Amino acid sequence: LPWTYCDPSLTIDNVTCVPVIGNSTIGDSNITMSSADIYFIKGVLKQSTDISGGLGMPDTDLAVCLGICWLMMYFTLKNGVSGSGKVAYFTALFPYVVLLTFLIMACTLPGAGAGVWRFFKPEWSKLLTPGVWYAAVTQSFFSLGIGFGTLITFSSYNKFRHNTSKDALIISFADTGTSLLAGTVVFAILGNIGHDLGKDLDDVVSAGTALAFVG
Repeated sequence: LPWTYCDPSLTIDNVTCVPVIGNSTIGDSNITMSSADIYFIKGVLKQSTDISGGLGMPDTDLAVCLGICWLMMYFTLKNGVSGSGKVAYFTALFPYVVLLTFLIMACTLPGAGAGVWRFFKPEWSKLLTPGVWYAAVTQSFFSLGIGFGTLITFSSYNKFRHNTSKDALIISFADTGTSLLAGTVVFAILGNIGHDLGKDLDDVVSAGTALAFVG
């Protein structure tokens, strides 16, 4: 995979690239970053400190992937709820197969235990910090938000006296369980990256979007 090794065309000034797999480092700086982190910054986000020439043309790879996603959405929804309901069996179950595969693989990596422990280790003093509760609410709305439109649409096909309270509980618990499963996978891999780089988990990757994509 392109993010497992140090690509000479994707470099950051004064930063040494350490590959996720292998020992072929690039650079001799004291500042180190994993090849996955550099690939996300330079290969995916195309971050640059010089935009004097404008933003440039859309990235071809990302544009093609986006187009494929929209085509898949069209063919899934063109026949209405009868077609999307069948596709949902795959789209709802296959991600769990992938996550469980990643979990098994990640837990066999050195340093994974430290990452998982960091994920589940409670810091009780943080409960008094309003920012933590704000982040928790944001996570809940973010993880459920992508399905709000779909959930409302599908619920309109239920019978008038359908037990919606039971469905709401199932969705809430499934969402929480999925978030915990995905978080365990991400932090297990981050623990391995920290082990390979010889860094504390706080210094492996910054919070935000990169936390999930790099992990």
